[in-house]
Amino acid sequence: MGTERSFVTATASPVGGSRQLVARDDAKGVPVYAPDGNRIGRIEHVMADEATGEIVYAIVNFGIGNSIGFDTDRYPVPWSLLAYNPRFGGYELRIANKQASQRE
Repeated sequence: MGTERSFVTATASPVGGSRQLVARDDAKGVPVYAPDGNRIGRIEHVMADEATGEIVYAIVNFGIGNSIGFDTDRYPVPWSLLAYNPRFGGYELRIANKQASQRE
């Protein structure tokens, strides 16, 4: 696979233990889109469980980027909320639009 880096930080696993996470840079730079097709960010790292290889999180950089001198927001997004969408050529963040759900 790609470049890997170990992180000391562990997160709680669904079964109550802890996981040692490893960054996998295979998806680095792949765009992330909202369900409506608007680009909302890009993947900086994919974090996998070191023992099992299971992908747990993607670190997503939201914002216009620091290439023009602005800070950006980086957040861990559960991998289960991302799905590759060939129509977009990137990952779709599968979350409900809060405004749309309030109208229903």
